[in-house]
Amino acid sequence: MNVKELAKEILKQVGGKENVSGLTHCVTRLRFNLKSLENVDEQTIKNIHGVMGVANKGGQFQVIIGPEVAKAFKEIQKIGDFTNNKTDSSDEENKSVINKILDTIAGIFSPILPIIAGAGMTKALLSVLVLFNLIDKTGTTYYYLSFIADAAYYFLPIFLAPSAARKFNCNPYMAMLMGAILLHPKFVVLKDAASMSSFFGLPVKLVAYSSSVIPIILIVWVLSYVERFAEKVIPSVIKFIAKPLLILLIMSPIALVVLGPLGTILGDGLVGILLSVEKVAPWVLPTIIGAFMPFLVMTGMHYSLLPAYVNSLSSLGRETIIGPGNLPSNIAQGAAALCVACKTKNKELRQLSISSGITALLGVTEPALFGVNLRLKRPMIATTIGGGVGGFYAGIMGVQRFGGGGAGLAAIGLYVGDDPHNVINALISAFIAFIVTFAILWFIGFEDVTDELKPKELEKKDSKIIQEHTISSPLNGKVVPLSEVDDEVFSNEIMGKGVAVIPTEGKVYSPVDGTVASIFNTKHAIGIVTDDGAEILIHIGIDTVKLGGEHFKTYIKAGDKVKLGDLLVEFDYEEIKAKGYDLVTPIIITNTNEFLDVLATEEEFIKVGEKILTLV
Repeated sequence: MNVKELAKEILKQVGGKENVSGLTHCVTRLRFNLKSLENVDEQTIKNIHGVMGVANKGGQFQVIIGPEVAKAFKEIQKIGDFTNNKTDSSDEENKSVINKILDTIAGIFSPILPIIAGAGMTKALLSVLVLFNLIDKTGTTYYYLSFIADAAYYFLPIFLAPSAARKFNCNPYMAMLMGAILLHPKFVVLKDAASMSSFFGLPVKLVAYSSSVIPIILIVWVLSYVERFAEKVIPSVIKFIAKPLLILLIMSPIALVVLGPLGTILGDGLVGILLSVEKVAPWVLPTIIGAFMPFLVMTGMHYSLLPAYVNSLSSLGRETIIGPGNLPSNIAQGAAALCVACKTKNKELRQLSISSGITALLGVTEPALFGVNLRLKRPMIATTIGGGVGGFYAGIMGVQRFGGGGAGLAAIGLYVGDDPHNVINALISAFIAFIVTFAILWFIGFEDVTDELKPKELEKKDSKIIQEHTISSPLNGKVVPLSEVDDEVFSNEIMGKGVAVIPTEGKVYSPVDGTVASIFNTKHAIGIVTDDGAEILIHIGIDTVKLGGEHFKTYIKAGDKVKLGDLLVEFDYEEIKAKGYDLVTPIIITNTNEFLDVLATEEEFIKVGEKILTLV
């Protein structure tokens, strides 16, 4: 399945674009905000070729794709037009308070993580070049690379503004303007000259907002209410020019007098608390992160650390919140997968474990976590202990990370600072995590996969080889292959293999003995399960759902038993054709993967009751 088909299938299985209120992605996951989970079948999504797993945590439905996630994200954006989506209020009402908070944090910070990662890796590159005397710190190249990396942090209020606006449902450009006001050179000049000023006669505490996080979030939150107020009170005839003016006149003093200084106090307090913990017990956070980071990720709780993590990097130029513990945690995932590769007798599991283990050592753990370690369960015991021990060492040795980005050997440059011992201790913590994890898992073992990773689909197929299953034609007409149907869902066999018939009359008969599984309220599609377990979809026409059931008459309902040749539906052939609808009717085996093959008749014309499909 190519990326485009993968994207279509995922979007379909999460309830279609109408069910999606928000979409972002990280390194390996699509992160959906869904309006409802009622029609979402997690097992079906897990079984899609190209999907590594799913997680429904932290207010988001996450589909784990792996390295191709960015391509899948772009395809889903094209299909669903999610470029400017906002969080649906009805969706928010169905979430718990904790999930709302986590979802808000995730929605605000996830979009800027590539910026933080890019800046962090640039800083890491600079550190490595300086360490090996490959660049002159007094030269212009160093100067340019330095301010390029710093730009991501300096302009954080502007970068955070649009993502906060999307979460709080207000104009992202007005939000960015508020961020720009905080960073305007004339305001910076005032701050350099004095500590206090006045605006409309109100006292303004002059604060440096560059690299700040919390002030802009508070400002955009209040902006969302001011926008709604302005929308209500301003007459429509002058709204285009008066609304932004009123918003600026209200928000500017509120931001500069109240919210900006308040946010700065909260941000400084947050960093102060973390520094106090680091001073008293520097091993606590790295140990917790090292041991439990995979579980924090799976539950979405790691989002609660993002504000402190970003704030620490932007204000201090370093962080000890996630990085020191996350490195041994990721290395432990890789060690467990590689231990499985050494011990398993299953060739396919060994191949998966080797590739995912190496990927985890480099910093991307999802393939190892979801493909190997969680599946076998016992490796998670070893990773928890090994990651925790490695994190403890990193904590007591005071390991720091100097940029945002990955936590693996590929991003080890993020741990290079003025003190060369920092990166050495980071590597030692990773080595400890690897050895401890590998040794424990080797000792406690795991329940090996004895079959050659034989998929459930093949097991089902084997049971069907014994005999062929015949599907008769439900209509009279001309037989055409699915590839000629003017609908990509059918022509690309996304719903399954089958064939299509261009009908010559408006009657549809049962093609098998079985049970009516479903009939759409628009009457244009019928699902039947045969007594042998084949699942058949008969879809009358293309886009005929738009008729809303007009010109269709049904003779059955869901749950009815039917016999071969029973009349199911009548439709007004001439009226539907006159309205411009294509009446080509696909007959699809929706559980195609449970059969070795689905073979269509080679006849050009067919009558009701004649063999049209053979399932083997």
